[in-house]
Amino acid sequence: MDDDWGQPAQLTELKLDIQSDAPVWTPAREDLWRRIAQHDFEPETPLNFTRRLARDHRWSLAHTRAAIEAYRRFCFLCVVSPTPVTPSDVVDEVWHQHLTYSRDYWTIWCGERLQVPLHHDPTPGGPEAQMNYRRQYAETLALHERCFGPPSPELWPATHLRFGPQRYHVLDRTRWLVMRSPAAWIRPLLARLTR
Repeated sequence: MDDDWGQPAQLTELKLDIQSDAPVWTPAREDLWRRIAQHDFEPETPLNFTRRLARDHRWSLAHTRAAIEAYRRFCFLCVVSPTPVTPSDVVDEVWHQHLTYSRDYWTIWCGERLQVPLHHDPTPGGPEAQMNYRRQYAETLALHERCFGPPSPELWPATHLRFGPQRYHVLDRTRWLVMRSPAAWIRPLLARLTR
């Protein structure tokens, strides 16, 4: 490992034996989490990272901040897990946006906060890869629960939902009419009527 990204011995201290009953929060992992938590995603600019993410995805500011917190936790899991981890769709969207802030991502986030390079590798596709990512995602949920407690189902859906129909699509809204899913407004309406 390159000296700029930390020492191998330090990285070994961070790895979490999933089968062990040893405490999760060692001094090395606490220090890693402190560095991650200190990262500023909302600098004093009119369109900072958080506001741009909210705007681009049409998320509320509260949901966007929760998604960023889930991303922080995911990146912590990336560093401490001895095996690859897989993000939820929401966390993946935050990660994609963070990669576009390349100086912040590579210099500050990976260089200073995580102290390891964190590459985003897209799926090669196919049924074998799908099964591999399903397994990794289920293991990620279990690791999240061990480190942070049960993940929010809104941000970390169950494995069968995460690998169901694709939820996010990039499209040109000048060429497509996008309507809210009927389930998004019918369910609350029916719930009010049946009270």
